[in-house]
Amino acid sequence: MSTRPTLHDFVDDELLRAPLTFDQVVDAVLSHWQSSPPASARMDVDPARVLSRSRRELVTDATRELRQQVQSETTGAHPIRAGGGETTRQAELSLIGEDEVAADIELTRAIDRIKQVAEFELRELQAYTSALAHDHNVSRDNNPFRPETYARALWRGAHGLPMPRGVQAAFMRDAAEPLANVLRQGYAAACTRLESQGVEPAAYRTIIVNVTAPGGQPASARATQNLSDLRDSLPMPLDALPQKAAAPKVDQRLIELLSRLFDAIRDDPDLKPPTVDLLLRLQPQALRVALRDPALLEAFDHPVWRFMDALAFLIETSPAADLDRCLSHCRQLVDHLVADRSSNAARFDWALARLTQFDRHLLEQRVTAMQPQIAGLRGAIDTGSMPIDVGSLDTVPAALLPQGAQPPASPATDLQPGQRLRTYLHGSWRVLQLLVCDPDADLWVLRDIAKDKPWALRGRALERLLAEQLALPLRPRSLVQAAADRVMQAIDTGTGRPV
Repeated sequence: MSTRPTLHDFVDDELLRAPLTFDQVVDAVLSHWQSSPPASARMDVDPARVLSRSRRELVTDATRELRQQVQSETTGAHPIRAGGGETTRQAELSLIGEDEVAADIELTRAIDRIKQVAEFELRELQAYTSALAHDHNVSRDNNPFRPETYARALWRGAHGLPMPRGVQAAFMRDAAEPLANVLRQGYAAACTRLESQGVEPAAYRTIIVNVTAPGGQPASARATQNLSDLRDSLPMPLDALPQKAAAPKVDQRLIELLSRLFDAIRDDPDLKPPTVDLLLRLQPQALRVALRDPALLEAFDHPVWRFMDALAFLIETSPAADLDRCLSHCRQLVDHLVADRSSNAARFDWALARLTQFDRHLLEQRVTAMQPQIAGLRGAIDTGSMPIDVGSLDTVPAALLPQGAQPPASPATDLQPGQRLRTYLHGSWRVLQLLVCDPDADLWVLRDIAKDKPWALRGRALERLLAEQLALPLRPRSLVQAAADRVMQAIDTGTGRPV
């Protein structure tokens, strides 16, 4: 009687089959190149011959990379990547050219293609791997052999080919369709094997309730136009105290509205606890302003809301080295606003200006500290000796855009120092801050917010990332509008306060 397999058994079995998967892809590309060589190849180089000679090394490197990624997924350990990982040279400033970005884009398209071709098989395999992981409600993707994992592994193998980066990118472009077809067959075969071994797939038990609001529009799709309408939609409190004739009338629904809004902001999953603590301290002051300034409920860009948005954005996008200073400065501004009894919206404009000035001061300090590196990079460019950073630019489908990122409306030359971008470089989305914008030297210098790592891009490379939506300008999001939408949804669904 056979023993029911575990997730570890499944992983070992799939890793044994991985070399054949990569070998089939290389066969398909090799056959294509023998009849139609890539246009980016030099006239004196035969790409098909180079690929044929190097196929063993490509398959070996791809399989090793796949194993490292899967082990990282299943054990929680970080894989050790060959070829100069980020952690060893974080302080070095190197230049990224258009060829590297082109390879990154081809990876994006390859991953998209795999997900399109093998959509059904991926969903079925996820149910089986969730059963192996004892996740019977399929609450997460438990399949460690996802499309991006295979694509990154194949790119790691192609990265070792003795070819120019443009030809390596062409390999990924021509490998996308064969890889998608081979993986589709492999995913289906894995499901068949697991079924034959007695594994019962987990069931998707998430129930989606299609609640329809008045007017036939789904409740979740209704966006709040302004806070006045939202206030008027709240029920009048039955226990409101009667007002004396000479006393000013207190709008109980306004009090209830602000209470619900700040509750929703408190529960915003994208805000860190220090940010939430500072925002909640502003609730009494926001109420004072609202009682005297009806404009607070008419627009989401009222000074109160704009200051809160800017404060959260500054804290959430500050490098770790500057975070303590940033929190201290924000705390002082909030202290000042809370202590001010004038209920004047202009004070929030003043505080917003102070935030902007502080952010600019941090930027100037950082640029000054990096001047030796930037000067050295400019000198290397002038002499034509600047080496191109040939690290891989693994990526994910551009369709899976992160929240808060917006498609660019202007070219790279319109970007301004200090602006934040969410960019996909070297395998993950990163929040980058633009430090130097120098079109004359064809140099854009940015820093990684999370790791304080510098990056340097040529203009055409940055333009290509922007065009492919792999570099997305970040702007402060409207916290109160998001909170108002959640309050409206709670009202429409009858669930009370937002959850």
